[in-house]
Amino acid sequence: LDFQVPICYLADVLCSWGVPPPIEPNGILGDMVTGEQAFAILEAIHTLDIGSLNDRYAEFDLVTLCNEYGIELADGFDLALKEGWNLPFGVRTYLRVEQEDCLIEKFARDY
Repeated sequence: LDFQVPICYLADVLCSWGVPPPIEPNGILGDMVTGEQAFAILEAIHTLDIGSLNDRYAEFDLVTLCNEYGIELADGFDLALKEGWNLPFGVRTYLRVEQEDCLIEKFARDY
């Protein structure tokens, strides 16, 4: 059964619960979280609006965003670390929309 839950959402949640990055997308959930946390994820999968979850995240990962807006990747990565943003997949992480906006406002030329 495919619920089409965005992996960026699941990995973001795992990081917020203290699972250290990088998150292995093919890893066993039970090896990363408690039973209670695993149940919370399953409950979320069944109750949250998947479209809304998709809308929370940028269309491109950090590398692509930086390239698209002429931002030095090191600057984007440093901002993410400074702001404490979860980067479960390192520079291949899809930022939340508000994080993307912050990155663009801070560094993008001609925006």
